[in-house]
Amino acid sequence: MLRKILLLASIMLLAGPAAMAEGFYAGAGVGVTQIEDSDQGESYKDSPFGWRLLAGFDVNENFAVEGSYINSGEAEDDILGENVKAELSAFVVSLVGLIPMSETTQLFGKLGYYSGETEVTVFGITLDEDADGATAGAGVRFDMNNNFVIRGDLDWYDSDLDTLWSVGVGFQYSFGK
Repeated sequence: MLRKILLLASIMLLAGPAAMAEGFYAGAGVGVTQIEDSDQGESYKDSPFGWRLLAGFDVNENFAVEGSYINSGEAEDDILGENVKAELSAFVVSLVGLIPMSETTQLFGKLGYYSGETEVTVFGITLDEDADGATAGAGVRFDMNNNFVIRGDLDWYDSDLDTLWSVGVGFQYSFGK
């Protein structure tokens, strides 16, 4: 997983000069992930602290393309007296629709696809499983100045779990403005 993070950081650094064109942005966020699942009549539920790195391009005032790397944080609960842990790490690509509400505020909705892995630990044994599927989200962006944006995100992920969604706050820096 560290290699994936280093790869994403390297790509962002190498793309720096190209990103100076108007429309490119990069940012990060933190939040809470809700993970719920039931298995054989037993269920677990937790809300760990998660994070994301993101980069995107505002094509125009109504449309953007965004990529991100997410980590759900480690959910932990007891099932039948045994400690169970679960965590999702994934790359996400989304198409973003923007609705300008004022000069400094935009609502957005996004549809995309994620691909990564789920790590589950039970009875001291850790299992890695590929995870991928559709994702959808909504949020709001507040322009603090020409380059700095505060954003709030709510994201849902289609998964084998009963519930997997996150809510968070973050920032993005817009290049070339």
